[in-house]
Amino acid sequence: MIKLYRQIERLWFSLIPEKIRFLLVGGFNTLASYFLFLGLSQIMSYYWALIITYCLAINLSILTMRYYVFQSHINFMQQYAKAWGTYLAVIVFNYIFLAIFVDLLNQPLWLAQGEYTIISTIGSYIMHKKVNFI
Repeated sequence: MIKLYRQIERLWFSLIPEKIRFLLVGGFNTLASYFLFLGLSQIMSYYWALIITYCLAINLSILTMRYYVFQSHINFMQQYAKAWGTYLAVIVFNYIFLAIFVDLLNQPLWLAQGEYTIISTIGSYIMHKKVNFI
């Protein structure tokens, strides 16, 4: 079983370019966190749902991006701290975005969060590539 995994891993890194790996892994992480957020926002304020979602999703994202996208093998704790810093900035901008688009402009929550997700994906890739997982 381990041998099969190693073969799949070699193909993953040799055949799939980094940006495509980012979209695949990030897409999985994004969909998981987006639907978690929507589910939690049905039972609590979207502000609390956003905090809980980020706390759970950030850890998943750091681990999967670190290994399955950027193949980083350097100091885990240092990278983890840098990545958390990036995500703290992302959550602050997410709050501001939702406050404007949901609270002021009355846009549906699902749409506003979806729009923000698209915007933040580009910024996250740049921060991960240039700062977090170098």
